Amino acid sequence: MNKILLSAAAASLLTVSYGYASTDKLSLEERLERLEDIEAENFEKAKKEAKIKKSKSPTLEFSGVHYFGLTSADPETTESVKGGDQAKYLDNSTGFEMRRNYVQVKAFFNEKDYFRVTLDATKELGANEVVKVKTPVDLNGDGDTKDDGEEISGSVTQTRNGYSNAFFKYAYLYLDDVVPAAVADFIPATGAEIGIAHRPWIDYEEHNSWHYRSFNKVAVEEKGTMTESGVDLVNSADLGINLKTKTEFFSSELGVFNGEGYHADKAAANQTYSSELSGEWRLTGHILGDGTKVGKNDRTTDTYANVSFFGLVSQNHKDDSADLDQINKSALKGQYDRTFYGLHAVYNQPLFLIAAQFVTAEDEAQNQDITENDGKNFGLREYDLLSVNAEIRPMEDWTIIGRYDNYSWDDTTVGGNAMSSSVEGDKYIAALAYKYSKNITFIASGKFIDETYTVADSKGKYTDGSDDGESKNVFMLTTEVKW
Repeated sequence: MNKILLSAAAASLLTVSYGYASTDKLSLEERLERLEDIEAENFEKAKKEAKIKKSKSPTLEFSGVHYFGLTSADPETTESVKGGDQAKYLDNSTGFEMRRNYVQVKAFFNEKDYFRVTLDATKELGANEVVKVKTPVDLNGDGDTKDDGEEISGSVTQTRNGYSNAFFKYAYLYLDDVVPAAVADFIPATGAEIGIAHRPWIDYEEHNSWHYRSFNKVAVEEKGTMTESGVDLVNSADLGINLKTKTEFFSSELGVFNGEGYHADKAAANQTYSSELSGEWRLTGHILGDGTKVGKNDRTTDTYANVSFFGLVSQNHKDDSADLDQINKSALKGQYDRTFYGLHAVYNQPLFLIAAQFVTAEDEAQNQDITENDGKNFGLREYDLLSVNAEIRPMEDWTIIGRYDNYSWDDTTVGGNAMSSSVEGDKYIAALAYKYSKNITFIASGKFIDETYTVADSKGKYTDGSDDGESKNVFMLTTEVKW
């Protein structure tokens, strides 16, 4: 009997315990659900209190293009010889480079109109950044930079070798159609870039015939540096407005700009302020392919053939490194009018691409005090440039690249004195590219530059055929990243 009573008591205790446990478990679930509700309510309340703001643009598009590489530059001449070869770069240089680092955002107002901002940075071998800095100045030459205990400061120009400061490469409003309705039946739809905009030529060439800015610029943009050489006629962006028209059979760009490029201003170098601007253009006939796709063709699948006429007329042209008058240290140095005209043709099919261009240019120095001497132009430099490039795609993801540039410039007299440089250059480029993925490409390249004087200096500084200091061999391993 006792055993029966004990068993009943134990069963009752177990039942009561299980009931309490079930009640506790249910209460815990309820508490968790309540906590979740409270957290959700607090989040909504906090979001309203923070007044989270969204972009006034319904769509933001982000992208980036980055060129990194290992470079070895070997100058032909490392020691100047009187009356012979001149040295500009004194030794071989090898190092890693961040050749370009574009980060871009487009704020679309509708399907076609947008504002674009592109930030850029670069750090290359031998690149120079010229800056003005405030520094203590010894005005009296007594070794003391202080006057009555206060430090005297002045502006001093310094050059820093290599730089990686971020700067604005592009910042412009793009309107897809600015043609008034009243004349829309007679004028093709035309878009406009307003701000720090594309200049008409370089962007076209880089997206239609020379796709390898990652290891070499287009021919009209190159200048004398540790890793390149050339005529330095124009760069890719400037403050102004650029009108862009695309039709099936022709496309064009017509721009008006300050003329200095995106990295200078109206008082660049020793230029005077002026109200003169630069007019620039490109007109392209599309023999094969659709002109509305210009710059957006896939060269591995599309076939196209284009012929272009392009050029520039820039009054009181600005250039930080202009050297039209290297012997006479007069106001002519760096202040001049520039014109250039070019013809370009490109043919592409999935197996290969071939392109060629010829450019002629002229710089005329500005100075009313210098008159013509014996019928000769004063302060005149004339340029000629021939460039041919090709690429072959023997198998998927692999491309063989080649390019040849020949360029020259000839100077006339200034006030009866011979100018100091008439130069001819030959450049050969060979490269092999491997497309690792749609975002990444690896390239190995070599460039071989021979640049020599073609007219002897009247003061015996150099002779015909001597190296002007820009001859060099340059080898690069490059990584392109696009996203």
